Amino acid sequence: MQAGLFLVRSVLKFFIKRMTSTAQSIRTEIDKINSQQVVFFTRGDNLANLNNAILYVKQNEHTNRVKVVTVVKNKNEVPARLERDLDFLNEAYPTIEIELVVLTGTFGPELIRELSVKWDIPVNLMFIGSPGTHFIYGLGELGGVRLII
Repeated sequence: MQAGLFLVRSVLKFFIKRMTSTAQSIRTEIDKINSQQVVFFTRGDNLANLNNAILYVKQNEHTNRVKVVTVVKNKNEVPARLERDLDFLNEAYPTIEIELVVLTGTFGPELIRELSVKWDIPVNLMFIGSPGTHFIYGLGELGGVRLII
C-alpha cells in the first residue's frame, strides 16, 4: 500500500513539475509577444488618425506598446498638438503604452529599414496612415509597412 502511495506521489510530483515549467514557458512567450512594440509613422496633424491607429493596434495586434514616430527636417516642424494629442490618447487607452519619437531626417524606405534593425521591430509591425498626394513612394517600396486607413 505504501509503495503504491509513494509511486502515485512521485508521478504527481513529476507531472506538476513539468506542468509548472511548461506554464512558465508559455507565460514567458506571451509576455514576449505582448511587449513587442509596433511603430506608427505620423505627420502628427490629426487626432482622429492617431486615434484610428491606436484602435487598430488595440483590436488587431498582440501588443500594448505603440511607438508613434514623426520624421521632420528640423525640430520646429513638429506639430504643436502632437504631444498633447498623444497624452490624451494615453489617458483614453490606459492599457496601451504610447511613446512619442521625433526624428530629424527624411521618411523613406532607408529610414524604415534602419529603424527596424535599430529597434528590433519587423517592418510588418510598422504602420503609416493614408499617404497624401505628395508622397513620393509606393507602398510596395516601403518594404512591408502596413497601411491603416
